[in-house]
Amino acid sequence: MKDDLRFVDCDMHVMEPADLLERYLDPRFRERVVVPVGADGRPKRGAVMIDGLSNSRDPELQQYRKRGRSGPVSASASQPLSGSRLQSTDRLDFALERKYNAEAQVMGMAIEGIDIAVLYPTAGLSLISRDGMDPQLSLALCQAYNNWIHEFTRYSPERLKFVAMLPVHDVNLACRELLRCVRELGAVGSFVRPNLLNGRYWHSNYWDPLYSLHEELDVTWGFHEGTGAWNSHMNVLYGENRFYRHVASHWIEMQQALIAMMIGGVFEFHPKLRVGFLEAQNSWVPGLLSRIEWDYPQYRDSHAPYLTLTPKEYFQRNCWAAVEGSEPEIEATAALIGADRMCISSDYPHFDSNFPNVSNNLLKTCSRATAAKIFMGGAHLYAFTEAAFEAADKAARAGAAALRAAMPRAMREMAASA
Repeated sequence: MKDDLRFVDCDMHVMEPADLLERYLDPRFRERVVVPVGADGRPKRGAVMIDGLSNSRDPELQQYRKRGRSGPVSASASQPLSGSRLQSTDRLDFALERKYNAEAQVMGMAIEGIDIAVLYPTAGLSLISRDGMDPQLSLALCQAYNNWIHEFTRYSPERLKFVAMLPVHDVNLACRELLRCVRELGAVGSFVRPNLLNGRYWHSNYWDPLYSLHEELDVTWGFHEGTGAWNSHMNVLYGENRFYRHVASHWIEMQQALIAMMIGGVFEFHPKLRVGFLEAQNSWVPGLLSRIEWDYPQYRDSHAPYLTLTPKEYFQRNCWAAVEGSEPEIEATAALIGADRMCISSDYPHFDSNFPNVSNNLLKTCSRATAAKIFMGGAHLYAFTEAAFEAADKAARAGAAALRAAMPRAMREMAASA
């Protein structure tokens, strides 16, 4: 808990081991996937070549290295959103020492005061993010990641939850993999990138079987962007400048996904579908809903006669959007869309995360009543019951002594204040 408040991290990340694909990928596809190696011949982190293409366009687009400002970065020179996100700090030493293993994950949760964390990938965000991929290869890559993350969460399954990576290059394969992951591995949902894939819009009937299966299984659909996808049109618009692409992709790709699902009738015809719009802040939501509402009188009857609710009503029934704790507009956004339709992402352990001050920042940024609803937003998004919290509490108590012993003194102090 954080300050006696329940806290579900709707989007905490893992750092996959460099040898994940060598250990978990179906041997039939090994020759098509080449991971980078170090001088010792062992896999190391970096771009993965899949059928001769890098898993991300960033290495190709980022042609020139930029000279940074000389000397240390001053926290006072940073904006509130980035002031605690300095790579020069030692905030992740405990995780680096443990090679980002599950013990380190639970340590990070203790520092932030997280009861239950839903885990998303890092390298996995870009493994299948391109058009035209062989569906069977897409499936094999997804299965490799899903089998690994399932084993990772076994360290503390009551507290560590995961969402499945789906081979969206074939909707029937995606349905089969979702069913396997939920029924056999315990996944609480799935994630996809919001980028248009193979020319199919998110309101296309093509996706209906997958939407329906999420409803039937009562699991969550999570949109999670990550800059550098081959199929992102932000590459065409902004090219080599990653600053442009990073700002634009997270907001604009999410907005286009929400527009497609709302105006295209996905929420109308799949009323029980729960969708999370993650790691893109959420101050864009009220304005976008207002824009759709503005166009209702002109276009609803002629172009979307099947819509029966207002944009805000659809959002408040089907959607949640995440914050990262320090956005100055959190209270204002909550007043417009409802704090109960918001959730919070620690984004641990990424370079642009506010860890270990995500929860502290939220409590400083908005009222305690609003913060309490946002901390619990992930519980509603993923349908965690009181029984799930009781199991998480029991697991946390059982491992508390060992966790304290493993933590350096500074970390114990941070966790004690959570």
